[in-house]
Amino acid sequence: MNSISAALAHINPSLAAVHGFPLYIFLIVVFLTLLFILGYLVMGIKVWTQIRSVLHATQALHKANPSPDPKAVGKAFRWEPFKHLWAEYDDTLHELRKAGSGENALIEVRATVPADSIFTRDVLVDSRLFDEFTRHLPGVLTGLGIIGTFAGLLDGLQQFRPTPIEEAVKGLGPLLMGVQHAFVASGTAIACAMLVVFVSRLTLAYFYRLVEKLTHTIDSMYSTGAGEEYLSRLVKSSEQSAASTAQLKDALVEDFRLMMTNLVERQIQAQEATTVALGNHIGEAISTAIAEPMKRVSEAMETTSRGNGEQVNSMLEALLTGFMAKLEDTFGGQMRGINEQMQRSMDSMTAVQASLQSLLSDIKQTNEQAATQMSGTLEDAMRKAADNQQLMTDQMREFVQEFRRLVTEEQAKSKQLMDEAVMKVLSEVAAAMDNMEGVRKTAAAEEAGRSERLASQTDHLVGGLASQVEALLGTVSEQVTKTQRNIDVLSDVSLRAIDGMNNGALTMGAAAQKFETAGTSVTNVLDRSTNIAESLGSVAQTLQVASTAVQRGFEQYDSTRRTVDTQVAALMGLIESVKKEAGVSQQLVESIKTSAEAMRRSEEEARAHLDQVNQALVKAFSDFGNSLVSQVKSTIAETDRHLAQGTGHLNGVVQELANAVQRMKRA
Repeated sequence: MNSISAALAHINPSLAAVHGFPLYIFLIVVFLTLLFILGYLVMGIKVWTQIRSVLHATQALHKANPSPDPKAVGKAFRWEPFKHLWAEYDDTLHELRKAGSGENALIEVRATVPADSIFTRDVLVDSRLFDEFTRHLPGVLTGLGIIGTFAGLLDGLQQFRPTPIEEAVKGLGPLLMGVQHAFVASGTAIACAMLVVFVSRLTLAYFYRLVEKLTHTIDSMYSTGAGEEYLSRLVKSSEQSAASTAQLKDALVEDFRLMMTNLVERQIQAQEATTVALGNHIGEAISTAIAEPMKRVSEAMETTSRGNGEQVNSMLEALLTGFMAKLEDTFGGQMRGINEQMQRSMDSMTAVQASLQSLLSDIKQTNEQAATQMSGTLEDAMRKAADNQQLMTDQMREFVQEFRRLVTEEQAKSKQLMDEAVMKVLSEVAAAMDNMEGVRKTAAAEEAGRSERLASQTDHLVGGLASQVEALLGTVSEQVTKTQRNIDVLSDVSLRAIDGMNNGALTMGAAAQKFETAGTSVTNVLDRSTNIAESLGSVAQTLQVASTAVQRGFEQYDSTRRTVDTQVAALMGLIESVKKEAGVSQQLVESIKTSAEAMRRSEEEARAHLDQVNQALVKAFSDFGNSLVSQVKSTIAETDRHLAQGTGHLNGVVQELANAVQRMKRA
């Protein structure tokens, strides 16, 4: 360590006095700083050489050819990690080719991603210069400087002795030296931290600028937009295909239309010729083969027509005779049934009239019984109302007596609780006064002890000061500076003594404040007693208000009872008026007469309805006759149609016979 201190003395004389723990801190700081400078010097030169060589090579290729071959550019990236990064970037490049005579010719190379996404500053610069470590190295150096500062201070303070004065004066020199060592170590650490920050940030800024130039050069060699180019070509090809398809469709439609027109015209011509030839042939064959058979069929048809006419006449006579008989049976029975129903309706109306008369008598009897029953019910209701009124009066008297009893009991309980609360408060006040007296005596005893201790400490302090003054008077001529320092120390001690006396006085003041607080508490207790008395007065007033409310309740009860008596009298008058209004039965008789007149009108409406039924029957019979005539006509037409079908069948049979004869002749 001596050799190290001697070496430091050659550098700076102030560094020769650094020893102990601050010296170790100083050496660690210098070692880390030198290690940083050496590492940045070696790795920085390497990174700078590689980046500048790659940058110059790419710029030269770009000047020679604005869009050089990626393989030629890749030869410039011959170091790692440049080689690996260029391989990844080369994979992202896209070659645009154009179809030519038998092969696809390369026309351009396009970039699909920007170069700064591959050639990043983190890979090319930060990781290679240990930026994550050097970024926090200034903080480490500053922390070491702080540790050295506190270590030097603690070392100096351990050797310092405040008493006696001679030792304190002698210890000031080593204390100041320790402080000097601490600040030398701290200053060196802070200076090294600033140097690290300046060198690292400046170097990184320069390298970042070179990386940006490299990425800009690479981006300028290969233009982007391969996707947009392919999209444009795809859109153009789609448009051309759509136009060619439309032209092809128009040409095919026109050719197909001409071909179908010619084919249809030829088919029509052939069909017409075939139809004419077939018609001529069929006409000749029919006229030749059917002449004789048709003559025989016409003779047979004349005979058959005469026989069929006689049969149809006999069948129509039988049908009309049966229909008239059926018509007689149907409508004759219906008319008899209608007459019987009308007779039963008249009998029912007679029974209804008798029932109405009996209903009138029952209504009259029921009205009389209802009036009698209503009178009895109202009398019973009035008696029950009077009984309920008496019962409510008795219950109200019992409630008032019970309420008075409860009020009396509550007043007695409140008085008892108030007496107990006052006694308890008085006992607590007495106990508080006793406690205050004990506290006051204890505080007085403590204050006396403090005063005695203060007096003894003062006497001791005065004795020490006298001895120190005598020692200072003996050495005044030898060392004026030391005397002045002792005087300062004496002043500090005196100030501390005075501060102690002031603290004692403050303690006595605090005790007096506590006593005053106790007196205030007693005053508060007396004030609370006054508040309790006022609360009792308010409770008494509340009870007085409650008794007044009960008296008002009695008055309202009397008014309610008078109102009930008035309503009973009104009900009695209502009963009398009901008895007098027995003339309502006459109105009921008039209503029954009105109902009888309505029944007569209903009978007239029934007769009118029967007339309408007769008219409807007459109309139905005439419609039936017309339908019968139309049915006969349709039957004749159907017969004629069947005869025509029979004739057609006969023609077919004759044709078959003719064909058979022709086949027989040919055979």
